[in-house]
Amino acid sequence: MKLILRSLVFLFIISMFWSCNNSAKESREGKNEISKNQSFVIDDSGITVAWTAYKFTDKIAVTGTFDDYSIKKHSKSGSVENLLTKLRISIPTHSVDAMNAIRDFKLRSSFFDAFNTSTINGTILKVNESKGFVRLKMNKISKNIPFTYSLVNDTISIFTKLDLKKWKGEEALSRIEMECVEHLKGGDGISKLWPEIDVEIKIPLRNTNN
Repeated sequence: MKLILRSLVFLFIISMFWSCNNSAKESREGKNEISKNQSFVIDDSGITVAWTAYKFTDKIAVTGTFDDYSIKKHSKSGSVENLLTKLRISIPTHSVDAMNAIRDFKLRSSFFDAFNTSTINGTILKVNESKGFVRLKMNKISKNIPFTYSLVNDTISIFTKLDLKKWKGEEALSRIEMECVEHLKGGDGISKLWPEIDVEIKIPLRNTNN
């Protein structure tokens, strides 16, 4: 009987160990290790630029995209770090898409007009170990801001947080709040548009090592 119990305990431990290994393997599935030895080229046609703004006192997310952009590559091929370093991106603000035609019009005519920004220009300055700095120009003001990035399924995902007050965006925020006051009121009756914006840029790659 003791031998049977010992065998069952041994089998249970082995099964738990196997399960843990499989779980760890599944959690890593699809995620690429960012190696300096891998070589890629950028797939220009598949780039996406998404943003998330926040409204109401409760800070409810409002998502959208920019549907037009142009990039200027410093390196045509190489590691992820090489491809990102000195990469330039220009985003025409008229391409803003908030999933609503009226909202899009107000963003173009009220917010970006008051923000003196027809094009958002960014230059990646430094990249190192999944993070870096980008110089972003809006409202005739350039600021260096940090970002993080990851590589999943041969796609770079760049994430950063913007505080529009750093680019003197208070007037533009005030203008859009007046235009959309009823849509920006939460359950407490307060109209609120937050100055923080989350931005995620996805850049698909082709692995040239294959």
